[in-house]
Amino acid sequence: MADGVTGGPFEAVVFDLFGTLVPEYTKADFYAAVASAAEVLGADAEAFRAEWDRTAVARQTGGFRDLRSNLREICDTLGLNPDDARIDRALEARETMYRAGFHPRAGAMKTLAELRARGYPIALVSMCAPDIPDRWRALTLSPFVDVTVFSSETGLRKPDPAIYLAATDALRVAPGSCVYCGDGAYGELTGAAAVGMTPFLIRDPSLDHAILLTPQRDAWDGPVIGDLRELLALLPARVGSGVGSRPKIEPLGHSSQGDRSRPNLQRPLPPSRLA
Repeated sequence: MADGVTGGPFEAVVFDLFGTLVPEYTKADFYAAVASAAEVLGADAEAFRAEWDRTAVARQTGGFRDLRSNLREICDTLGLNPDDARIDRALEARETMYRAGFHPRAGAMKTLAELRARGYPIALVSMCAPDIPDRWRALTLSPFVDVTVFSSETGLRKPDPAIYLAATDALRVAPGSCVYCGDGAYGELTGAAAVGMTPFLIRDPSLDHAILLTPQRDAWDGPVIGDLRELLALLPARVGSGVGSRPKIEPLGHSSQGDRSRPNLQRPLPPSRLA
């Protein structure tokens, strides 16, 4: 359990997605799917991977409406002209990877359910590709989260303060009253601390972190937990946190595709690393 934690009482909790609520992929598995796409498309593997990495920021910030359009641009750059069926086949390895690995990590369901029972509103802030929001909304965890801020929908990236403030504004809480928990990708913990949140690095000691895809890993020397359930010891039930006591959080509407002035924040409906 993390020592030396300051702050509180806390009013809300903000989570990262990959490596936090769901497992992170290994670099080998992630880039195997990229290599498979290159092979199906008849592209040089190294050139295709370079273009995949080059288009990462656009992929994460709404520059492509879907992965098909991303692959189409890569193919145009490489002088390839595959038909739509081949583009779809090129994405099959990625789809297989996500079907196998996009699931709640150990302790995630218990932690989110208990935090809700204790009266804490919850947000998710994720750096992701455009295929991730719908995957999240189909996940069993999604009904426990009040606000989602996906980079591919809002055009915001970690560690930009705006991506964290989009979550706290939608939750209607001050950043200083929030716990943030993430695996440290994209400098997210330093970014969360900069806006006043109390961040925790989640680092499972049983995992080999050297093989995981954790882009732009934070140089973090703050509080660390090994399991999401450790957060529950820091977050007692809020005063008056009986059924129906959580603040009501209304969904916010979609902004137009070209308007980044109002982030696209929506509550997930009950029943993306270089992206």
